[in-house]
Amino acid sequence: MTLFLQQLTSGISIGAVYALLAVGYALVYSVYDFTNWAFDAFMVVGAFAGFYAITSFYLPVWLALTISILITVSLSLIVETGAYRPLRMRSAPRLYMMISAMGANLAIINLVNLFFGGAFRKFPEIIPGSINIQGVTFGKMDLAAAVISFVVLGLLWFFLMRTKPGLGIRASSLDTVTAGIMGINNNSVALTIFFITGVLSAISGVFYGIKYAVFPYLGLVTTKAMIASLIGGLGSLPGAVVGSMLLGILETMISGYISSVYRDLFSFSLLIIMLLFLPNGLFGSRAEEKL
Repeated sequence: MTLFLQQLTSGISIGAVYALLAVGYALVYSVYDFTNWAFDAFMVVGAFAGFYAITSFYLPVWLALTISILITVSLSLIVETGAYRPLRMRSAPRLYMMISAMGANLAIINLVNLFFGGAFRKFPEIIPGSINIQGVTFGKMDLAAAVISFVVLGLLWFFLMRTKPGLGIRASSLDTVTAGIMGINNNSVALTIFFITGVLSAISGVFYGIKYAVFPYLGLVTTKAMIASLIGGLGSLPGAVVGSMLLGILETMISGYISSVYRDLFSFSLLIIMLLFLPNGLFGSRAEEKL
């Protein structure tokens, strides 16, 4: 029972980080019907920015995270205006958007690798120690990551459901053309969405880097976030969160009770099964219910 509770806690913590990324994927897809593969690079840049802010400039973690967010958001907006917007303005096919996203991702990752090298870097211990309850040990950093991630997701939900810009995003997710006719500025919506995805990728990059390590290919974990988003139902924000929690918990259970060697095998096998039997995911819905 002790092992189960420890693995469950770790799974929730990892799932919360997956959820930040999966929600970012779902948010972009819900409006523009393409996958933002550059999310990988955003996460890496966020992790590196946070790492050097703490280790080279000796900034407190909250300020380092703020700087990481500012840098990552700036990069996200540059990619949107430079790589995506010209294609959107020309009504380019979705495939072209995805190719542009992959090109931007590869360019940014290779630049990071060129300037910083491929060595693994370890964050200093941010929140040391653990909490022991009835023989079950919970890492303080894991608990902090989970709590902050859920707070961020809650704030995002409030923004989408209770603010005018959030209403514009939800309207655009139904039909961008009609939303534009009704007076919603599509470019403003795009900037807002990529601002949000920059924030999400920076936070997840820093937390994932703290838990494991910082290196140029750290962003490969975004593949897991994509799997989680597909499990929940691509384009569904609640589905992205549920899929992430499910995937994070199941992965840690596989690692704890069988072997970590089979964790990735399980994740991709689960994706194949979901695509075969539930191609729309657990929260598969009509277009008008995506958000």
